[in-house]
Amino acid sequence: MTLLLAIGQPEPSRLASAAANSSDDADGEANQRLGSPENLRVLIVEDEFFIALDVQEQVETLGHEVVGVAVSADEATAMAAREKPDVVLMDIRLSGPRDGIDAAVEIRDHFGIQSIFVTANTDPATLQRAHAIEPLGVLNKPVTHMSLRQHLSRIKPT
Repeated sequence: MTLLLAIGQPEPSRLASAAANSSDDADGEANQRLGSPENLRVLIVEDEFFIALDVQEQVETLGHEVVGVAVSADEATAMAAREKPDVVLMDIRLSGPRDGIDAAVEIRDHFGIQSIFVTANTDPATLQRAHAIEPLGVLNKPVTHMSLRQHLSRIKPT
């Protein structure tokens, strides 16, 4: 069953508030990153609503901008073309005939945008297929604030 709900774009005031009130970041890194040229534009591709919501909140708390949330490979490709994110957080298993690996290859080949895979799938064949396209990384679900920060901190905005 796929639940398709639109998650609105964050308002700048909401981003500032989220970063300023972050109790997860005692060293204040989120506050320092907000408004800096290091902020990334992130596309989230996840077909499970509550996981997408959690990842969006974590990305915003780190001071980055979520440019959209897609639930299928085709929607991800269309959003990447339109929004030109710096990076895509891509679930491997998606609703529909195509998976996140297919979408990541298409987005990379057509727009030069790399992906970080986010997955609960640990079967060797799928992971081998994912690693073969040389993603920026692979995050296991549930996504932790620390692992997300580590992966995103390695990326420079375009």
